[in-house]
Amino acid sequence: MKKIKTYAICLCACLGLGCFAGCSTTGSPEPAVTNKSEVTSSENVVDTSVSESSEETNALSDSSLDTEPDGNDEYVYVLEDIDQEYVNTFISNFVESYFYDYDREYATAERILDFAHIHLKINSRDSISYARKGEISYETFTLDKARSIAAKYFGILLDDDECMSLPNPPDSFGDQPAGPYYEDGKIWYQAADGESYNLIGIVNSITNNGDGTLTISYTIYSIDWDTYSQLDNSELKAYYKMTPAMAESDNTLSKVKTGSAVAGVGQSGEYYLISYKT
Repeated sequence: MKKIKTYAICLCACLGLGCFAGCSTTGSPEPAVTNKSEVTSSENVVDTSVSESSEETNALSDSSLDTEPDGNDEYVYVLEDIDQEYVNTFISNFVESYFYDYDREYATAERILDFAHIHLKINSRDSISYARKGEISYETFTLDKARSIAAKYFGILLDDDECMSLPNPPDSFGDQPAGPYYEDGKIWYQAADGESYNLIGIVNSITNNGDGTLTISYTIYSIDWDTYSQLDNSELKAYYKMTPAMAESDNTLSKVKTGSAVAGVGQSGEYYLISYKT
């Protein structure tokens, strides 16, 4: 059994990061139908949202990795310095969207598209277009945009055939889901507004699993609504820079629950989600 060493993460250089996102309802996992080929470089990802462009700085550098042998003469990387803002931001992308338990082995295209839809609404409104079919108003975004989000945040290649086989958006209300639908190279969702996205994730610790993945322990906090509604982007950034101790003592934050996630690390040093639990 390998010795796994866990270190409480410390605050490093502050990077310019924004706010992040995705919203779905709970459900039973379905057999995987997306292409699980890993995307280990962000060079193939073209996404213009504030959060995505700001996350291009690596969370860890070569100097932040030490190796120590265990009893079996195997080497385990030990994380000693992590950029608190980067990892908080990475987790907050999922936390703020009310993302529910996820396992890459059971990921469906619909699940990834649900995340992409809300993520863009929160972080890249310019990527959302509006259209009307009959009596229904829709929010749409391109399939190319969905591909880039799937690659960046989940490390997978979205199955185009599955996306294009989604039903066409209906033009009248009935007994149907709000989306996703597909038509004309776009993903369609029934338009809806009024949701609040004032949740953030503060990472408590990261464990190197010794197999190329990291286990991230985090706490979900709710930002007081009166405070959140008055924040501009620069003020919001301060929350993403918080250490666990800072978050625990901040009277504008209320603890919601704790969770853990497993992330892979691409060649660029950026994280992508493998599993997520709250």
